[in-house]
Amino acid sequence: MSLPADASDCGPPSGGGKAFSWPTTSQKVDVPFKKDKHEGLDFNVPLKSPVVAVDSGTVIKNADNEIWIEHEKGVQYRYQYFTDLTAKVGTKVARGDQIGTSGSGDEADGAKGPHLHFALWVAEGNEKGEGKLVAIDPGVDSFGDEATGPSGDSGDCGCGAGGPLVGSNEQQQAFNYFVSSGYTKEQAAGIVGNMIHESAVKPMRLQNTAETVQTKAKDAEGNSLGWGIVQWTPASKIISNSRKGGVPYEQIETLAYQLDFLRRQLAGETVSPEKAAGQGLHAATTPEDAAYAFGHLYERFAGHENPNAPTYGVRKTSARKVFELYKGGTGVPGSGPATSCSAGSGNIAAVAMKLAWPTDGHDGLGTNASDATVAKPEYVAAMKQYNDPGGLRAYTDCGRFVATVMHMSGADPKFPKVSTGVQFDYMQNSGKYDFWHAVPPGGMKPGDILNGPGHTYLYVGPWGAEGKGYNAAAASLYGHVPEAGHLYAVGGQFWVFRLKAPPTPAGPPAEPKA
Repeated sequence: MSLPADASDCGPPSGGGKAFSWPTTSQKVDVPFKKDKHEGLDFNVPLKSPVVAVDSGTVIKNADNEIWIEHEKGVQYRYQYFTDLTAKVGTKVARGDQIGTSGSGDEADGAKGPHLHFALWVAEGNEKGEGKLVAIDPGVDSFGDEATGPSGDSGDCGCGAGGPLVGSNEQQQAFNYFVSSGYTKEQAAGIVGNMIHESAVKPMRLQNTAETVQTKAKDAEGNSLGWGIVQWTPASKIISNSRKGGVPYEQIETLAYQLDFLRRQLAGETVSPEKAAGQGLHAATTPEDAAYAFGHLYERFAGHENPNAPTYGVRKTSARKVFELYKGGTGVPGSGPATSCSAGSGNIAAVAMKLAWPTDGHDGLGTNASDATVAKPEYVAAMKQYNDPGGLRAYTDCGRFVATVMHMSGADPKFPKVSTGVQFDYMQNSGKYDFWHAVPPGGMKPGDILNGPGHTYLYVGPWGAEGKGYNAAAASLYGHVPEAGHLYAVGGQFWVFRLKAPPTPAGPPAEPKA
């Protein structure tokens, strides 16, 4: 597969359980923290590189070539030297959201020229965050460097730090990834059906080598053959240009990085866009159609112009087998096929967290129109597509929020769109849900729905502002738009409903012979 790649294809990597995401594409600190001399870290990064929020918070300054983000009272993240400062004062940002592009500056005790200066300021000696703010060393080891999934662009998914790939093998992980990125299961199967014949879905596979042979990115970089899950040809077209974007060789070798690289190309977001292939895939309705679309429009193998080429036949067969095996998901109700929050993922909890603010305090403004200005933009868009935004105070309606999540995630497309009482009766009588008037055996699980007289909301597990203990997402009619909250009143006012598990795949498919 010959594709021109470029450094701008490579977004900032997500955090992997560390305190912070990397603030930009570079993971190289040129000048470290020095108390009273250089109170921050200088990242060596080219001009106009993306700058992202290392954690969630509210923008409190956008001036003097600086952006300050307050994570919570007494904790601020400060970024300096920009070409563009896009995050406005008052904007609430999530971990991984882009806030601008990097610029250049000369520091007396720091770096000179193009770089990004990042500093952590905290209240000194006061647990309430009321003391004097002082700069402290954030420590390079506090930044996440694992490439675990999508790069956190809020326009597509907005899940923040992403998460580990889900599946028993590379084929299932790739299938789950594309379903969670907004493709149907048929379309995801078409992509994977092609990958099986390109590389056996092995990210370190070099063309004309055995499936068990792994070729490191550094060794493949100068090779004229194809390399990676879709056999980018020559290998340097993904490796060299990713390296220019500051991506380590080890990260380029991962399945997660290559899947995200491919996803962005199909979305037409990079300087090597393959939007026509993405559009062709989205138009496909069967695994066979999707296999043809991806082979014809993206892989463009020798002879792809002939729709009756034998190569299409074997790839369609593989796509159908992948679909039949993995269409049931992971077998975990509510958790979906991956950690992504995209439409159709089946992931109730992640979609809820996509649509709800990760903090409280987002009170409604009194009319449905003004409530829409308070609600998270992703929720406003989802309501227009999956529910009725014209209902009374719709954006603060708890039942509409739960229904929108169930429809958008694809977990239950027949879930009643409004009225907690109607929804209660549906869950008790549809046969789709287990339910308890107490904490379920084994405890709560992400994706559980709580429903009682006049109110319903979702359990999502730990999330939101650090130290707050948030574990639920809810709207409240006349009160607030969807936001983080606390689990309460289980076994008293509320019943717990859990979508029953889909069938579990039996095992990996046999690889067809090309």
